[in-house]
Amino acid sequence: MQTQVAQHGMVEAPVEVDKIRKVYNIFSRIYFLAAPLEKKARMRGIELAKIKPNDRILEVAPGLGDSFLEMLKRVDPANTVSGVDLSPAMLEKTRKRALKNGYSNFDLREGDARHLPFTDETFDVVYSSYMLDLIPLADLSRILGEFHRVLKTDGRLVLVNLSKKDVSPVFYEKIYRWMPYLLGGCRPVLMASFVKHEGFSDVNREFLNLPIPSEIVTAVKLPT
Repeated sequence: MQTQVAQHGMVEAPVEVDKIRKVYNIFSRIYFLAAPLEKKARMRGIELAKIKPNDRILEVAPGLGDSFLEMLKRVDPANTVSGVDLSPAMLEKTRKRALKNGYSNFDLREGDARHLPFTDETFDVVYSSYMLDLIPLADLSRILGEFHRVLKTDGRLVLVNLSKKDVSPVFYEKIYRWMPYLLGGCRPVLMASFVKHEGFSDVNREFLNLPIPSEIVTAVKLPT
């Protein structure tokens, strides 16, 4: 299937969930090579999350656990930090790192972001980095709807994604069309309009150009 640029300036993702799981089970062995390139945007996202010691936090797709460990550092030991990932191999990496660093107040589950295994209004913060840039356009609304569902009223959403400054085509999209998995299956996305469409308020976007072009989208779930 050929990728095309949709009207919102994003390339479609030709990958399926099962393929993503298989790819990231393999990538778990080498993903540490990408971590330094993603660190600046991840840390800025955590800063914008304004985590408080008593917050309940969910990270969707914690990967190797870099952001997950930062969140564990910022909450009270009596609070549990939760994580959901499609890849069992990635979850095991995160679990081992958390235990090695002396943490036990975490809950890591294998799961699908389209069907989060949590009840409504459970979390103060939902954070996800470099995950939505993998996802087919048809699934974005369902996933963001799940993020909205599990957030408490006044809860904060933070998304960190491979991105671009505006809707114009960029070099990363050319690479993606040629060989999608060279970038781990990621392509540049623009999430702010999708987040607004799912009922979030106070939607803001920061763009960081280096070391890799990334956006940090923040939003709040207000009372309905």
